[in-house]
Formats: sequence, structure tokens, C-alpha cells
Amino acid sequence: MRCNYTRSDAEQWAAFSGDYNPIHFDLQWARKLGSERLTVHGMRAMLDMKQALSEALRPVPPDAHFFRFSARLRQPVRCGLDYRLDVVATEYQASGRLLDERSGESCFSAKLVPSVAFDIADVPHIQRLKRQDVEALGRRFPGAPLLQWSFLDALLFQRIVSSAEILSAIKERLPTMQARTLIDVFAQLSVVQTHHDVHFNVDLLASGALCCGDDALSYVILPSLIVGDGDSGLVVRIEVQCWTPQSPLLASAVTLKTASYTQR
Repeated sequence: MRCNYTRSDAEQWAAFSGDYNPIHFDLQWARKLGSERLTVHGMRAMLDMKQALSEALRPVPPDAHFFRFSARLRQPVRCGLDYRLDVVATEYQASGRLLDERSGESCFSAKLVPSVAFDIADVPHIQRLKRQDVEALGRRFPGAPLLQWSFLDALLFQRIVSSAEILSAIKERLPTMQARTLIDVFAQLSVVQTHHDVHFNVDLLASGALCCGDDALSYVILPSLIVGDGDSGLVVRIEVQCWTPQSPLLASAVTLKTASYTQR
């Protein structure tokens, strides 16, 4: 599968997620952070990988009840360049790589395998999304056809982007940074590596609108783990979980490694 991402891809993802980091839209800003091209958000590029791996594992193994998706992003995905998405699958797992067609370098790799269920964390501050709100977001989702687990992972990323608690925790590590949102933070920090892990219910491998029934989706953003400082760079781990009264649905963890803030 060939991929060539454009600014339009970045704009569609931003319209859904609320992540308007200027590194995806402002070439002068991107150059200030060391990139000669605009980059496409890693979560947008992963939509194609998630779709390809999910299709490669159909039909679903009959004894699989949960799956785990894991991805490692090592190089930015640039606008206007040609990429190749290679997938290898067996009966029980699928793996893939997004390769730069010119250099042959792997921008990111991913794997989808059967897994065990995750335990819902016993923490306060549970939040909820109404069914009609979830359905409205599904109509704006840039992935087509809509893959339920990919959509739910993106929806929870949207919740992370707007989290005041995560913003506050990062600013404690970077007290001189001027930022009103989490997007302001990552507009000033260069992310050099991203790990993304998702555990999800096998029922979410289906395509089509996510059905919540008469229930709201419950979710919780767990306390962030942050190490490092402005001189050495940060490692930030963010985890969010989602469920209905019937069962756990999806747990997503994002780990970001940034460059030094003082050397930006």
C-alpha cells in the first residue's frame, strides 16, 4: 500500500482531534523545530496502519477476546513524500512498517496480536460521554471506513489533548514555558520518539458506527508519569481507559520522548 500525506490530511485530523500544532501547518515553525517539511500527526498516519492490520487479521481467531496494538514511531512522517505500508500476517498476529520510499528507512512499526483483558483502574474523577456526542464525533472522524477501535482510540486522544491535569503536570517540569494548552506545550517541544499501546475488546474490530446502546461511555485519564526536565528532555506517559457497564472497551497509553526544551 502506497501513502502520500498532504496538508489536507493534517487539517482533517486537527478538525477532529483539536490538535492544531503548527508543526503540521506552518513551515516556518516546523523549520524552527528542525524539520524542512510539514509533518503529519503520528495519530493520523496510524489510522492507515490500524486499518491494514485489522483487515489482515480477519477472520478473527475464535478464541480471541481482546487485542493489543503496539506502535513505535521513530521518524516523523513528512507531507508530500512517498511511503509504503508493508504488512505481514499469520493466523494470530499482523505486523507492519511504514517505509520512506526514497531512503528505505522505517518511520514506524506496529503489531496487532490477541491479548488478555485489561483491568479498569479504581480511581476517582470518572468522566462520561453521552451516546449522541459519540455518534456526532463518529461523523467527523477522518478514517474511512470507520473502524470502531481506531475511532475510539482517537476519541480518547481528543480527551487527552484537552486535559488540564496533564498540562499542569508538564508545566511543573518546565516552569518557564508559556503554554495555555497541551498543544502549546508540544508546539514548543520536539517529540523525538513515540510509543503507542492500545488494548481493546475484540468486538471493536468491526467497522461502522460505534454503538453505545442506551449507555454513556465512561472514561478516565490516569495520572501522568513524567520524568526529566528542560535540559535533558522529558519522557511523558499518558494512559486513558474507556468502558461501558457491560465490559471494558479500550485502554490506550502514549509515551512521548522529547528533545531538550532549552535547546529548541
